[in-house]
Amino acid sequence: MRNGLTRSFWRLIMLLVFAIGTAESPAASFATIVTNGPATNRVNLVFFSEGYTNGQLGKFLTDTTNAANFFLHAEPYAEYSSFFNVFAIFTNSAHVGSTHLIGTTYKAGFTYFNSTYDGSSDYIITIPPNSSDNKTSDGQGKIDALLKMYLPGTNNDLPVLLVNDLTAGGSDNYGTTAISSVPNVSYILVHESGHTLGKLGDEYTTPYTNFPNVEQPNTTTNTVLSQIQWSAWIETNTPIPTPFLETYADAVGLFEGAHYHATGWYRPYENCCMQSFGVGFCPVCQEALVLAIYGKARPLDSCSPATNSLTVTSPQLLAFSLKVLQPATHSLNIRWLTNGIAVADATNQVLNLWPVQLGNGTNKVEADVWDATSMVRKDAKNLLMQTNLWKLKVTVPILQIDSLSWLTNGSFSFRVTVADATSVVIQQSTNLLQWTSIQTNSLGSGKFYYTNSAAGKDPERFFRVMTPP
Repeated sequence: MRNGLTRSFWRLIMLLVFAIGTAESPAASFATIVTNGPATNRVNLVFFSEGYTNGQLGKFLTDTTNAANFFLHAEPYAEYSSFFNVFAIFTNSAHVGSTHLIGTTYKAGFTYFNSTYDGSSDYIITIPPNSSDNKTSDGQGKIDALLKMYLPGTNNDLPVLLVNDLTAGGSDNYGTTAISSVPNVSYILVHESGHTLGKLGDEYTTPYTNFPNVEQPNTTTNTVLSQIQWSAWIETNTPIPTPFLETYADAVGLFEGAHYHATGWYRPYENCCMQSFGVGFCPVCQEALVLAIYGKARPLDSCSPATNSLTVTSPQLLAFSLKVLQPATHSLNIRWLTNGIAVADATNQVLNLWPVQLGNGTNKVEADVWDATSMVRKDAKNLLMQTNLWKLKVTVPILQIDSLSWLTNGSFSFRVTVADATSVVIQQSTNLLQWTSIQTNSLGSGKFYYTNSAAGKDPERFFRVMTPP
């Protein structure tokens, strides 16, 4: 976890501005905590209130702001904070807190999302459908409906249920919603997001009866290096399996104990957020989360021209530009290509081209954007790169001056070749700033010779050829 004091997250430290809009139901309201761009191309961290009663909107917004601050200070979220929006949806609950099944029976309607603490450890918090209530509409269905109401058309939301209860607890609610009570939210929320966003597994060794034995990005039963998902992170001198020695305390390896098994299952790091309280994500888990972020928010926010099929009939300069998402401490790489050939030194977000550089006919202009972050070593789905391709049909007059020669009488001549035009204008200048038209020619075969008889009087002269307007 990076030291938060080195980052400019002051906008999250206190809630400066929020906008509240009343939904169709008077019990719900929507607030914007942080906005970094369009909701359709950001990871939308959406907090829902659970166990907050009427009159506790202010407390919920404060708790949400603090939780978002904790979240966006944890790596890799700190590095990719600009890829996130933060919203809050408030609904009234009939009672403060949540239902604790130890010594209490489940009663629907106690809170808005019908959350419950488990009846054994009083730590795991879930919402329906669960062992107490199999109706999706009583819990997760309400979250889904509110997301559809306030953020329609987005499939990149990261829902968080913030529970107003004094008992620390949470869960990933079967990989759908990160749930955390307010106490210890700085750890619980980040840990549960590892499940819901990165699809990471728990690295606990305590048995969990009937838990599916399915490998995740950070858990495996493989002990053959080539079959380990995170083999790209394991150095050649690291033993497999990896002993718990100080030498390998900060190394990626294959440490036994994970997935609720003390033996036979392995994790990549000795100590990670998916196992221990108050510890940051290991390099392997960070990689999975960076890839998950790019699976929801693409590196290109927008491109200009917005249309990808262009017809060019004017010789005027063509301008192409990109609006690129940028991480906190490093920039994305950009490469421009025309007809499959990289343009030399074109690595900025803007490219200007003359149509004559492309030539008449069908052409392609391509922009490649990618993140060369050291946080990712294996990008099997190529999520870190995005390409935008423009197809251009160019039909503009092509003018060329060649065959320059001095004549015996002190004059000189040159040949003008023109395609797709019936006439041209010859202009001259002494400073390349002011131009004077000196001759207009009608074309027959698409070429002609121009002779200048006054070359000896004014030898420093520049010429150009243009098609008339």
